[in-house]
Amino acid sequence: MKEQVRVPVTLMRGGTSKAVFLSQHDVPSDPQERLRFLLALFGSPDVRQIDGLGGADILTSKCAIIGPPSRPDADIDYTFVQVGIDQPTLSFEIVCGNISSATGVYALQEKLIPVHEPVTTVRVHNTNTGKILRMAVQCADGEPRVEGDSEVDGVPGTGAEVALDYSDTSGSTTGKLLPTGQARDWVPISKLGREIPVSVVDVGTACVFIRAADLGITGTELPGQLSADIYEMAEEVRRWAVERCDLPSSGFLTPYQILISEAQDYRTIAGDRVVHSSEVDFIARMVLNGGAMHKAFPGGGSVCLSVAAQIAGTIPAEARGTHAGPARIRIGHPSGVLKIYANVEHVGGEEWAVREVHFTRTARRLFDGTAYVRRSRLGMDARDDNAVQAVAVGSTS
Repeated sequence: MKEQVRVPVTLMRGGTSKAVFLSQHDVPSDPQERLRFLLALFGSPDVRQIDGLGGADILTSKCAIIGPPSRPDADIDYTFVQVGIDQPTLSFEIVCGNISSATGVYALQEKLIPVHEPVTTVRVHNTNTGKILRMAVQCADGEPRVEGDSEVDGVPGTGAEVALDYSDTSGSTTGKLLPTGQARDWVPISKLGREIPVSVVDVGTACVFIRAADLGITGTELPGQLSADIYEMAEEVRRWAVERCDLPSSGFLTPYQILISEAQDYRTIAGDRVVHSSEVDFIARMVLNGGAMHKAFPGGGSVCLSVAAQIAGTIPAEARGTHAGPARIRIGHPSGVLKIYANVEHVGGEEWAVREVHFTRTARRLFDGTAYVRRSRLGMDARDDNAVQAVAVGSTS
């Protein structure tokens, strides 16, 4: 094993995503060393990630770094990393609502906090956003439950419910619920030769909402069914939002690009189910620069969308046909339906306040073991044991 470094890893599923969970102690603190370490661990850049732990999909090329709390109102720190697949990139832009649901389960199983039955509340400090996430984990016999009757469209079977409270995550990315100061803006689209309306809202994760019809599509399309022009126009909107909201130009994920359309019948990505218009408040598709579509729907994006649907004048509220709330918003996505409760209050003028946002997921541990990282990928000589130890064992900043 002289040419490889041993790293303890855990693979967790959270909602419709999977992530490699690492102890903060085992991740380099230096940014460049951390970049080399995580890319080598995941086998990036490579479209198949064949020489690492990455799953060759945006939903499975994810990493959660867990450490002791750095603030007194939290039980653990959680840093989310989106690892590039065919590009040598790491993104720390988002919280990832799906993977966050697994952090409480992981913390309890690792004995980082004590178990209380039948439900343990875990306070998670997400370092990406600086916000506290609260989750209620079902427990029995001294550990988190696995089996239960909670269903998540896009995940086979059922499992024990993990209830997440994102009520305190307004302005996670930009510092404001409505980053532009208004519910609707107009953005020029070069390919269309005209402006289209969009809404930028920031809760959990900043999102920019676009009417699917304004790009010439129905909004019921599934992964692989959109033309390159659609992704290019959506990215043009995202870049506008980045500049308008004064976000770092180096980012490539936020604001999330969400296509919205009115409720209508459509068939899911599995092909075995028709979602009827009566089951949803509207249809949503998350698209990403480079031609990818989320196969279900991001947790952070669902938080933001449920809130946006209760703010008068936004694209989601228009598609829903009302902004009345509080309500359980039903989001139609490629894998089915996601329901999320939100309570948003109008406090005057263009000001709105988020009182509550709750949703549920299922999560479980899939694998514990040892990963082997090639020392050559870490940029050091195989004989330099001290340097290897410094890279393989450290703490994130």
